[in-house]
Amino acid sequence: MDELVIVVLDALIGGVVLWLAEKITSVDLALSETVIAAGGAAAVALVPTAGWILSIIVLFVLLKKFSKASIWPDIILMVIVGRLVSFVALMALGGLR
Repeated sequence: MDELVIVVLDALIGGVVLWLAEKITSVDLALSETVIAAGGAAAVALVPTAGWILSIIVLFVLLKKFSKASIWPDIILMVIVGRLVSFVALMALGGLR
């Protein structure tokens, strides 16, 4: 049950952060598309051992599919900013327990 809550929180927080990052990089994405991309990446991250690298790949592929933007610099900058901010936000939420 805890994993499900973490995946949902990661999808929501990560999606909102990616949506804000796409405003900075001027990539055209809807909030629903960023939440779907972040949710897919969060679900794949549950795979043992290789989940973290697979989640980054899934995130790149979904963002590329949804936006048609160039990988460099737009999507790479979005992913770096999105992953860092959502990691900090999830750690802060985890510390509130």
